[in-house]
Order: sequence, then structure tokens, then C-alpha cells
Amino acid sequence: MTEPAMSAERRGELETEIDEFMGRYNAAFVSGTRDDLQALVHLPVIYVSETEAQVRERYPFDPEKMREVMGFHHPETTTRIVHLEETRAHLTIEGTRHRADGSIIESIDSFYILHKRDDEWKVSVFSGIRGARSTA
Repeated sequence: MTEPAMSAERRGELETEIDEFMGRYNAAFVSGTRDDLQALVHLPVIYVSETEAQVRERYPFDPEKMREVMGFHHPETTTRIVHLEETRAHLTIEGTRHRADGSIIESIDSFYILHKRDDEWKVSVFSGIRGARSTA
């Protein structure tokens, strides 16, 4: 069954919602806790690692530990919405993680599937590839 075409106005509204969600998601990495990220995912969440797809009952990364161990300070990301429906979106994200001085820690390219339930966008599936692009 094919969904009716989405109006440009409605697409713009959904894109704004997703942009706002991604702002909250990135802010949780910059200054939040694992619980802050946990609140932004549907459980169980599917994480596709280097070797397998994992069904997780908790978000698998801890932003506080990432800041402590890696010196992570902020990301720079470009998000592209590949597919968009009223309650589902597929995103690609090209990003770099930076230290406070602006130096690059690593590049990471990711794929996310978001679902909108109870009027809230959250991550359902995600996978990232570190070092996918040269950062030089």
C-alpha cells in the first residue's frame, strides 16, 4: 500500500521536528548523561556494530565517559534525511568529533532510523562507521 504524497509544507514541519530532535540528541552527547541519551531512544534499540546487529535494552554509549576518555567536546554534523514519513525517518549523518580546542578526534558516518510514537521522535536503529572519511 502506497502512502499519499506528502505536501511540501508538511515535509517542512517534519524536517523541523527532526532537526530539533537531533539538536537534543547532540546536546546530550555534549553535556548530558547516559540517561539523557536513553530518553531519546525507543527500547529496545537496535545497534548495528562492526560484526552484528544487537538488540539493546540500554543505549550502548556513555557520553560522560566519552568526554573523559576521548576529550570529546563537540560534534560537527551534517544530517541528511534520506526517507521521511509521518512516523518514520531514515537519516545519514556525516560527523566529526572535536576536542575543546577544535582539533578533530575522529570522523564517524552513521545511519539512523527514527520512529515517531506518542508524538515524539526517537532513535530505533543506528549504526556508525568510525574513520569513514579522511579528516585531514
